[in-house]
Amino acid sequence: MFYHYKKYFIFFCIVLLILINGVSPAQQIPINESVYYTISVVGSVKSPGVYYLLPTSRVSEAFRKANLIQDSLFASVESIPSNASMRNIILKRGSDTLIVDLQQFFTYGDEKNNPYILDGDIIIVPPIENRVSIYGAVNRGGTYELVDGDRISDIIELAMGLCNNAFLDKAEIVRFKNNHSDTELLIVDLNRVINNPDSQNNILLKNDDRIFIRFIPEFHQKRSVSVNGEVKFPGTYSIEEGKTTLYNILEEAGGFTEKADLQNAFLQRKSREDIIDPEFERLKNMLVEDMTDLEYEYFKTKSRELRGRFVTDFEKLWFEKDDDYNFLLKSGDYIYVPDKTVTVTVSGQIKNPGLVTYMKGMNYLYYIGKAGGFAWRARKGKIRVIRATTGEWLKPDENTTIEVGDMIFIPEKQEVEFWKLFKDIMRVSAEIATILIVIQNVK
Repeated sequence: MFYHYKKYFIFFCIVLLILINGVSPAQQIPINESVYYTISVVGSVKSPGVYYLLPTSRVSEAFRKANLIQDSLFASVESIPSNASMRNIILKRGSDTLIVDLQQFFTYGDEKNNPYILDGDIIIVPPIENRVSIYGAVNRGGTYELVDGDRISDIIELAMGLCNNAFLDKAEIVRFKNNHSDTELLIVDLNRVINNPDSQNNILLKNDDRIFIRFIPEFHQKRSVSVNGEVKFPGTYSIEEGKTTLYNILEEAGGFTEKADLQNAFLQRKSREDIIDPEFERLKNMLVEDMTDLEYEYFKTKSRELRGRFVTDFEKLWFEKDDDYNFLLKSGDYIYVPDKTVTVTVSGQIKNPGLVTYMKGMNYLYYIGKAGGFAWRARKGKIRVIRATTGEWLKPDENTTIEVGDMIFIPEKQEVEFWKLFKDIMRVSAEIATILIVIQNVK
């Protein structure tokens, strides 16, 4: 029994030593040569030499070992020297010579390009001589090794084929002339290449060719709008641009619920090309002190607005079917129908800030009183009413009627630093006195 476990223990120690010391595949413990094939791997690999492989091994296994790649599935492709050819590998077998394309094998599982090894095989991995790049509507764009006889269709295959939205009528190949910086543009009809790979359109490629395959513009584009709030079926709805209207979508959403507040419902367009404001974007990058008074007022006004909001009347549109308020929709539009708000917000320097129940016809003083009255630092001369429907800031008086959802804002008095104020007064006084003395001396 002890002898049985001793064998396993010795085997475990040998494996452990191999892992710790990093013994290379070509220097492992002597093996039974009658069971293994002797293979030589030379050329552009990390560790050229003689390897012992099982008869069931393929060329890819020898390539992997010679590049010290642990993962047999080539997950560590970065371990392969950047100039090592995978498409032009030479397999010398006695007096015969085979060309092996491992790239084809790993792309499509083409076994003829990854044959089984035989005892005494010599595998020569040359450096890459030519490359070609492919961009655009292919499934795996990038740079690929180019071998003699490659045409457009061959590189498309290596790139895992064309995307569904590839524009086939016109592909472009940029080709360098006579190894100089000058280029020429070749136009290819990919429809003919696909239908007949032997056609003249399937151009024979040259070193450093760049292939560009465009995408079909707006291919199967999903156009939709969002409807939220107090409608019977909120959610996302598909539209046909140029045909679907606001009323159409409201119908699809089942109309409004009993709690819908149509006066405050809105349609907002969010597409950047429609709401872009170059002047506002410019002002956002400026300091406030660098703005003119007019620029600052414009900036404040635009900051408070709901950008892209349409001026519409949902009540007239829905109940009177007034086409003046029935807009054609665009993908990305947002429709929101709030519930009937029955409160007014009182915020700022107030004893009990928060929501106050709406009372029709009452002014701002009524709501301030309901919120407990002013706090001791309230700046009463700067009270503002912010309209829920427009975002407009108003300076209210006793005749200003508060509407549903409005906000009453009471700012705080700024704290005065009396010592700083005193120093400023003394400095200004001294400057004025100096000017008066100068004037007197001039006289």
